[in-house]
Amino acid sequence: MSRDHRFACGALSVAAVLLLPLLGVACSSSVAPKARATLLVTNATCAAGQCQSLDVLAFPSEQPVTPAGLWSLDLGTFSAAQLCIEIPASARFTVSGSNANGTTATTTTNWNAGDGLSLGLVTPPGTRIQASPSTPEFAPAAAQGWTVTLPGTAAPVRSAPCTP
Repeated sequence: MSRDHRFACGALSVAAVLLLPLLGVACSSSVAPKARATLLVTNATCAAGQCQSLDVLAFPSEQPVTPAGLWSLDLGTFSAAQLCIEIPASARFTVSGSNANGTTATTTTNWNAGDGLSLGLVTPPGTRIQASPSTPEFAPAAAQGWTVTLPGTAAPVRSAPCTP
């Protein structure tokens, strides 16, 4: 499963346009992607059988410069005690905008499961643009299964794969 995320804006800042060539440089990972990894998320808000709804986001470590917050992958929303998520094998994020001279500036950032990412939540009444990571970085391809409790700041832990 590959995801393509696009962001278009009317004008990029001068700093963002100057950094576009740098964003095109790819980083390599020492962790080769394996079979798709799963993530078992435990909802820490559950009390007396009631759980708050959580919108789980993954924030790739390599972030493009955007005028609208951090790039994130929407892993799923749930209001149960646990959710098993299949982490995408790869994703692409494209930023497009206009330069001061009217030409189009576009940059693409690629991510794969061998690269690092951190987890976070959309916290009501906030929006996805206001969300940020709360866990340390991990490379999903380093194990077939992971488990984490959210909301929280603990790192995901290797575990047996779950069934989405």
